[in-house]
Amino acid sequence: MNLARTALVVSTTFALLLGAVPAALAAPTPPADPPGLSESPEPSGTAGAPALSLHGGSGSDAAPAPAPAATEGPAAGGLAGAASAGAHPTTVEDITEAFKVVNDHRRQAKRAPLVYNTALSRNAQQWAETMAGARKESRNPDPWAGAPAGGVRMDQYYGKGVFTGAFEGVEAVEALAHYLLDFFPRNGTDQFARDLTHLGIGVSHVATSGSRGPGWETYLTIYYYAYPAGQAVPGSFASPAQGFVPPVAAPTYAVRGAIGTKYQRLGGSSVLGEPTMNERGGLVDGGVYQQFRKGTRTTTIYWAPGYGAMAVKNYGSIGGRWVAAGREHNFGLPVTDERPVPGGAYQVFRRDGRSTMVMWSPGTGSRAIKQYGAIGRAWKAAGSERGWGFPTTDEYRSGAEVRQRFSKGYTAHYAAGRTWATR
Repeated sequence: MNLARTALVVSTTFALLLGAVPAALAAPTPPADPPGLSESPEPSGTAGAPALSLHGGSGSDAAPAPAPAATEGPAAGGLAGAASAGAHPTTVEDITEAFKVVNDHRRQAKRAPLVYNTALSRNAQQWAETMAGARKESRNPDPWAGAPAGGVRMDQYYGKGVFTGAFEGVEAVEALAHYLLDFFPRNGTDQFARDLTHLGIGVSHVATSGSRGPGWETYLTIYYYAYPAGQAVPGSFASPAQGFVPPVAAPTYAVRGAIGTKYQRLGGSSVLGEPTMNERGGLVDGGVYQQFRKGTRTTTIYWAPGYGAMAVKNYGSIGGRWVAAGREHNFGLPVTDERPVPGGAYQVFRRDGRSTMVMWSPGTGSRAIKQYGAIGRAWKAAGSERGWGFPTTDEYRSGAEVRQRFSKGYTAHYAAGRTWATR
């Protein structure tokens, strides 16, 4: 597709930065309005013509800053905020078109063409689908994960294009690939001048609808890798047609029963995220569990007879303390959710009829109180955290004594069947 022959209404948001290079070699910042994709009025006689909004970045960037509002917002009939209507499958034609665009640029820069690599493309495809799931472009924080061994350099370029009208999927990929590549000055410091040899490509389309009619958002990720000259890298092909890696649908997991009820009560996917596994059993006391993730935060919901369904915030201080202690094998399964108290929070766990409370405050971190033990019972009788304060240590041995310190200056002692406190 030749963009010059296609009538377009273009709204462009730029988040492009150069890949990481020495400061002395850094290329000039791309112009704010690159030729050919700058914002322009709709040409006469193009009523109903396709529209696109493009933005992207490189893998050496920090995460892109929030983009300025596009000129065609929802009120103007654009697709910003249009409802998703499903996903178009990535095809070998889409990948081949991006591969062709990249190597066309390589030839123009008098560089050898890159070869298509299945392992890199599998990673790129997973990240393109991750962006499509989030409905925004973003940098993969770990683009090396799962890559074939031996790579000596990597760059990642990624982007999002919003297309409406009669644009075909291949045309959208071509427009987005050109966008990602055209605005990096070819002055010897960009990707074309580097010793790159292998290429991975991933594409994901999200169907959309709006006042201009059906369209889609296209997400493209391109990974460039370099390998020592002559090194054979598994999964390398002269073209995607020979080694195309079809996208793998993300697994779906059922959320049901008491865990499902708890999941919905806590806010479901909007609060806890999506399940990362099906329900699993085999825990102490007949317990089962299921894990959920939202961004970098993982929450696990546990259920067992007599316990009910309770959530552990793995990412929190209390959850981290419980995990470090051996999960249900030490403190046991949760019998409460995490609950606030003035100045802190707590959660109670139980195993074999013995309850352990993990308490947290900003000044003490998370510490365990054995509610079934002599010190734990004395602490409760003294008014809990309102009396001696939050625990600043777990129980520890000192000579013939077992001790535990608390935030209001108290130290609890236990020895020879007797418990007392000093201050």
